[in-house]
Amino acid sequence: MLLLSCLLLLQNPGPQAAPAWSATTLEAAATEANRQVLTEGKPLTLTGEVVDVSCYTQLGKRGEGHKACGAACVASGSPAGLLTADGTLYILMPEQHHPRRDGKVSLAKYLSEHMAQTLTLSGMASSHGGIHTLFIAAPVATK
Repeated sequence: MLLLSCLLLLQNPGPQAAPAWSATTLEAAATEANRQVLTEGKPLTLTGEVVDVSCYTQLGKRGEGHKACGAACVASGSPAGLLTADGTLYILMPEQHHPRRDGKVSLAKYLSEHMAQTLTLSGMASSHGGIHTLFIAAPVATK
């Protein structure tokens, strides 16, 4: 049920509290420099096409004609992105640092199932080192 609730929030963010960094991300900010980078993040809601980052950046592949290939790439571990109408590509990542690091969260299944579709997603945006990323709260798997 938790998984379904989180995925419904991804599809239909609706009125809710603004996204924020999770406790595990705050804990991972071990140095002052790390904490400074976190302060540069901001809550953001974006609308765009789900793309496979590797095929899009290497070959410009996107859209319905690339749906099956992109879905397979993302399901197999390639990063997914959200391509906005102005051409900005945001890499999509689970927000929770420690669960992401430990393999307990993944957006691969959800994003591969929505390849080439237009989605509106909310999360914490970061533009660091010239790379745009949207960190999205993801359901944590319990073992």
